Amino acid sequence: METKNKIIKTAKVCYKVTKVLYFVSCAACLVFIALAIALSCTNAIKEFSVAETASIFGTLALYAFMCIGLLWNVESLFKSVEQEKAPFGEKISHYLKKSAIFVVLISVVPALVGSTVLRIIYPTTELTFPISLGGVISGIVMFMFGLFFKYGKELQKNDDETL
Repeated sequence: METKNKIIKTAKVCYKVTKVLYFVSCAACLVFIALAIALSCTNAIKEFSVAETASIFGTLALYAFMCIGLLWNVESLFKSVEQEKAPFGEKISHYLKKSAIFVVLISVVPALVGSTVLRIIYPTTELTFPISLGGVISGIVMFMFGLFFKYGKELQKNDDETL
């Protein structure tokens, strides 16, 4: 029981931290969108063309937007652990799997979009996008943990019915 209480207390703290990070990501997304528009219109960064400036800050805004989705799911996961007073459950499994999908998307989409946009701007550039292989693998592992947590809930239910 002591371990379960530690998990619930940790989930409560993690919920508060992810809530703060969620709001920071929302603000960052808005700032990046504003910078993409403002800096492109004013050509404030002389080293970059208008299109490069828009693509850089647009890609950063996309990344921040995906972080918002990830943090919302992680926040919901910790809230579910706190509400259900148990580490296993359908909701927890659901949010863990959704978070895993966002981790994979964050690892692939911004790099792909940024590289593609630069390729459109400068057709002579090579199409390279640095996919975070660690992020993709982490997402797959998180998704598997989501399945394990769902199975853990079923085992816990069977054990409770046996007693």
